[in-house]
Amino acid sequence: MSFLQPLVLIALPLMLLPIIIHLINQQRHRTIPWAAMMFLMRAKRMSRGMARLRHLLILLMRVLAIGALIFAISRPLSGGWLGSVGLSKPDATLILLDRSASMEMQDLQAGESKRSTALKRLAQLLEQGDYGTHLLLIDSASGQMQEVDSPKALLNLPMTGASATSANIPSMLETALAYLKANESGRAEIWICSDLNENDWDIHSGRWNAIRDAFVQLEGVHHFLLAYTDPPSGNLSVRVENVQRWKRGNDAELILDVMVRTGGGSSGTRRVPIEFEVNNVQSVVEMELDTLGASLQGHRIPIDAKLSSGWGSVSLPGDANPLDNRFFFVFSEPPVRKAVVVSDDKRIGEAFRRALAIPMDARLQHQADVIPINRVAEIDWENTGLLIWQGALPSGLVAEQIAHFVNSGRVAMFFPPAQNAGEQLFDSQWGDWQSADGQEVSKVAWWRGDADLLAHVESGDALPLNELRTYRYRTLESTGTSLARFDNDAPLLTRASTDHGAIYFCSVLPTAQFSSLERDGIVFYVMLQRALTDGCRALAAAAQRDAELGVLADREQWELVATAENTASLSQRELHAGVYREGEYWVAVNRSQAEDTAQTSPVETVDALFDGLSYRRIDVDVGDTSALASELWRIFLIAMALALILEAVLSLPSRKTEATPLIDLATAEGSIE
Repeated sequence: MSFLQPLVLIALPLMLLPIIIHLINQQRHRTIPWAAMMFLMRAKRMSRGMARLRHLLILLMRVLAIGALIFAISRPLSGGWLGSVGLSKPDATLILLDRSASMEMQDLQAGESKRSTALKRLAQLLEQGDYGTHLLLIDSASGQMQEVDSPKALLNLPMTGASATSANIPSMLETALAYLKANESGRAEIWICSDLNENDWDIHSGRWNAIRDAFVQLEGVHHFLLAYTDPPSGNLSVRVENVQRWKRGNDAELILDVMVRTGGGSSGTRRVPIEFEVNNVQSVVEMELDTLGASLQGHRIPIDAKLSSGWGSVSLPGDANPLDNRFFFVFSEPPVRKAVVVSDDKRIGEAFRRALAIPMDARLQHQADVIPINRVAEIDWENTGLLIWQGALPSGLVAEQIAHFVNSGRVAMFFPPAQNAGEQLFDSQWGDWQSADGQEVSKVAWWRGDADLLAHVESGDALPLNELRTYRYRTLESTGTSLARFDNDAPLLTRASTDHGAIYFCSVLPTAQFSSLERDGIVFYVMLQRALTDGCRALAAAAQRDAELGVLADREQWELVATAENTASLSQRELHAGVYREGEYWVAVNRSQAEDTAQTSPVETVDALFDGLSYRRIDVDVGDTSALASELWRIFLIAMALALILEAVLSLPSRKTEATPLIDLATAEGSIE
């Protein structure tokens, strides 16, 4: 239980007043033995026990009446959501709001989403209580902190609106932690509003241990989680991938893949109309969905041959989440896919060139150049999508050029040098060469098959990495994420951390002296082709990007071409789905793939992240805007009235008392005043 006026509880010792008065009243009598009273005391001994019990009940009712009055004045709340009973208000209240696309799941009857429900309930709760000197908002879309004038203002701020972004709960907590430390805040309350999407919480990140240890050192910080754990029931989401424009003779067409996923609660099969729009021209195709959804591979849409670039969208009928019912795409003529291999070993360089020069689709144009390290200055960075670096890790100007290359959305892959390891680059550094420990070969024991370069093929079959034979590999010290490991847990393929583009380190070389990568071919070819595809996306005049802050920062004159129903303000446009254009360049901004595929984290797992902290989880339902806490002062006033009534009834004289002349035998034990 919590109290809106906790200072009133200082008056609780007043409950002892009836007891103190009773004790003082007893001291007014002086005991004098009187033999004539002995026969009366013997007659009264049988009824003395009931009289004493009645007097104790009267005393108890008086104590309870005073206590109930004090509690009523202190305005107690049910639920205890405002923290423990205390005599001090918080110095600051911080609200961490998840604005990810999944938070727009709605209760269709109430017309409220998870996000709007959380805001209304939290604003109402904070209005009831004392939220302290500072009320601060950290929204997941911008990651920035802003002071809010009042809880009611939360309902109308642009920073609390819907967005097509994903959330980063650990980063938001780090922002809150930095504020509390910088301002030396005392007592503080942190409210987290989230649907526990596993992509947003990144539970397995090593950052959580550091976050928890830092909060343990802060006294008076209370964490509250407003959790919406309801799985999406019958919700559909749509995505578009692999958009290509091809021209055959005088005709042109778009070829694209459409994926429709279903949420929980779906059973059986059903047909759903899918609406395609290309440059304001609509068409409808029906798809048959099963319990998991459906995919439409290689769907063809005829277009005007003169239309070399443009935009389109794929839409679903309205359902529980309007933010995942439409997906924008853009298209243009495919660029030449150019890769540069930097190596002083001609055999190794030629192995890379052969794997990169043969396109997976004959309609694509590939170009792979092999140059030695001393000719790095000749690289056409602007028109290159993939860099293969086999040699000592560079430093100085070349390292800066590679960093800029990756930050522009391209891909760089590093393979070990034969001799000198070179400098540290991207928090990674080569170690020593290793041979198989007493064995003929080293085998791959694990690899990530659900995503990235080693993911399963479209048929669902895994790449044959278990058949790869490695005779020599080089150790790697890196803070990146392993995508494949040998049976001794040494990394085979590692992805370094970066905000844009991709950086990979592979610890083996493809030639027969080191491994069977080139001889077996499949893994080597697929891995390089996927890296080339990812890197060349930045070369195209049309690009697909995930909604996030800064996604349109590469150009200043983006013109809005199409957007969702609710047009966003200029400052918020990067956070919403839409199509933008500047000259010949097109960009489609959409929610990330993780927003459609990620599952809800188990509440037990999330609770474990706050072990050792003052923490409470509040489970709520979508659309339920009832108060998180209600005042109980009326109940205590009723209790006080009942206590006074019962005290009055017990104080009425009984018939035996009326028949006793002049002397109160209940207090007389052979004594008189």
